[in-house]
Amino acid sequence: VQMLTKMLKDNRLPHALLMIGPSGCGKTTLCRILKDKLSCSDHDFQEINCAVSGSIDMVRDIQQRMGLSPINGTNRIYLLDEVQSLVRTGFAQQALLKTLEDTPRHVYFMLCATDPSKLLKTILTRCTEIKLGLLSDQDMTGLVNHVCDKEGVKVTEEVVRKIIEVAEGSARKALVILHQVIGLDTEEEQIEVIQKVNSNRQAIEIARILLNPRAKWSE
Repeated sequence: VQMLTKMLKDNRLPHALLMIGPSGCGKTTLCRILKDKLSCSDHDFQEINCAVSGSIDMVRDIQQRMGLSPINGTNRIYLLDEVQSLVRTGFAQQALLKTLEDTPRHVYFMLCATDPSKLLKTILTRCTEIKLGLLSDQDMTGLVNHVCDKEGVKVTEEVVRKIIEVAEGSARKALVILHQVIGLDTEEEQIEVIQKVNSNRQAIEIARILLNPRAKWSE
């Protein structure tokens, strides 16, 4: 955050940013905040989930449109979420690389990736990397309590602690769990729901390990 703030203050924000970090740590949220800082209107902000729409046709569509002047504001932004989903063996990533090299002055590309190793090295070197990590327990506590205050709901310290324990540093996961429990009347009901979420996560992890032929029994 300090680095991005300094870049904005000095008017030297790169036109190709790559946000790297685990799921739910705030990559797309940071990009949406930057949108407002760069005077980019909703009309000129395009958010694309590459896991769903990642293809060479999508990249070509961007190439055709990015030269157009912004409808409102001063900049046009393309947010490509889960960008590592672009097919590496095809032409989509090569086309994206060419797009990043020919970016107009009023266009910014913000790429978000959980696994940047799937991206071409030439794309990685073309972007300025912003590495994000999972939130600390202290930050997570502040986040959950802040949202509860804003929503006018009360949860006990034990419920907050359980949420943070299950969320494992993911702000998004913590807020999803909080949303599930704030309508329940008792602490017991809330903790029961949290434990069920945790059990589901553990069951999925066990299944993944069992399907791995190299897994050890201790795992």
